[in-house]
Amino acid sequence: MKNILIATDFSKEAYCALYYATQLFRDDDARFYISNFYGDEIHTSVYSIVNEEEFKKAPRLKMRSEAGCTETFHQIIRDTELDQNRFEIISSERKLIKGIENTIKERDIDLVIMGTKKHHGTLQSIYGTHTTKLIEKAISCPILVIPRELDYTPPLNIAFASELSRSFEENSFRLLKHLAKRFGSSITVVYDGEEGSLSKEQWKNFNELKAYFGDVPVHLEYSFTHIEISRTLAEFVKNHDMDLLSMIYYKHGFTENLFREPVVENIDRHLSFPFLILPAKS
Repeated sequence: MKNILIATDFSKEAYCALYYATQLFRDDDARFYISNFYGDEIHTSVYSIVNEEEFKKAPRLKMRSEAGCTETFHQIIRDTELDQNRFEIISSERKLIKGIENTIKERDIDLVIMGTKKHHGTLQSIYGTHTTKLIEKAISCPILVIPRELDYTPPLNIAFASELSRSFEENSFRLLKHLAKRFGSSITVVYDGEEGSLSKEQWKNFNELKAYFGDVPVHLEYSFTHIEISRTLAEFVKNHDMDLLSMIYYKHGFTENLFREPVVENIDRHLSFPFLILPAKS
């Protein structure tokens, strides 16, 4: 069974992410955890009077969280007609990041799914948010970021961005391989460099990657430009009709720079695509 954690703040964007999750894993043996962590709304202080006022909020936040989770639970069952036993509610006073980290361990979570709130493209809108902080924690679980109000499309064409400078751990690709086999997808490895510039080591890493995916079609595309990496990738996804962008997050590598660099203002503001961040180690 696959355990899918969907973090929600009860916004339309969060519900969109939940709905996407149910469609992506509709035919899998999967359990969906509708989760709300409200600890970030309780502000602690060294001054006891402030602490007292803040902790008075806790019961109200708890009631609101439980009510919101219950309403979301009933709405998603109505909209998807899935068995209610496939869903479980988690309402917790933990802070979001810590709550997700703990739940991954406690419930053996296979994937965390989060929505975004802005109208910008995915790469821009996750900058500076809880999602970015969660990614930077380098948790041992894939994270799928769903842009606001995205219509569900099966991930038939998957882009995987990589420098191909490191050997890969097979466990990092378990989920991606599962999705590719489930939907009969093809995988395009996007390398930010000029054609013919790969070293022997990079070719070795690419061929090992290709061998791991077996009968899943995997091919290489070069995408060399002088603009920001994030814009390069976003435009590649758009121009090549990719349904999903994926990459491995390394603490020190171009993926780390991707989350820190500014995205130019003239990036297509209506660009939207699911963004799957895979762990370097699982």
